[in-house]
Amino acid sequence: MAALKPFAFLLVLMAGSAQAQALPPMLAPPKPDIATEAPPCRPRSLVSMTVRNITPGLQAADPRAQPRRLWRLGAKYLRSLEQPVISETLQDPKAPMARQSLMVVAEPDVWIIDTASRQARHSLDKGPVFEVRAPILPLGDTPAQFRSLEYGCEAEFVAVRAPIAQRTVRWGGVDAAIHTYTVGTASLAILMDDRAGEPLMITYLRDARPILIIRYDEYRQRLPDQPELFRPPADVTITEATGVPGARPLD
Repeated sequence: MAALKPFAFLLVLMAGSAQAQALPPMLAPPKPDIATEAPPCRPRSLVSMTVRNITPGLQAADPRAQPRRLWRLGAKYLRSLEQPVISETLQDPKAPMARQSLMVVAEPDVWIIDTASRQARHSLDKGPVFEVRAPILPLGDTPAQFRSLEYGCEAEFVAVRAPIAQRTVRWGGVDAAIHTYTVGTASLAILMDDRAGEPLMITYLRDARPILIIRYDEYRQRLPDQPELFRPPADVTITEATGVPGARPLD
């Protein structure tokens, strides 16, 4: 329970409550050695979302704190669009003032695109498994049981790892449920709109301190197919690159 107090405090502040209140006694989380594995993330229909890193201590101007748009479909398709980054100094008068990174994945193809310069690097996934991954948490020393938590399949993770809500709170006009899962000194608190099956916020704590907090500004499911999302823009110059960027948290 103690490990979740920072999340409870943050939740109360963001919800606009006048006074922080401790969470009620926590139900025992599933034991890692008997919990069923979460299935691989393969959204059956197009999912889009806008996410923002609001971890305490991260400056508002930090590029990592800017909203990022994501789209996922099936096992092979991912699109990630970052906010434009404005250069503080302009060395080349002909260079664009802002840089914006776009990643498009249609396994085994991966394109990294600078939308300002219209330049793209193309790589081919070396396999042997040609499935895109979009882990939410830093891979590092994160418990293995947490690594199947991915953008686009948050509800599936909750259904396996933390199916019982610990508490319900009012959040942005909906009744949101707090789902928790703990392995050793690492804890996850996932705020879900259970009725819609949509995540609202994810908090990752280690040794009672927040390591990463992701807020969802928008989450849309069951969208109609848009194949053009998973192709590079027609007006970019593409060069071949060696290697493929490894899976990383999209923070």
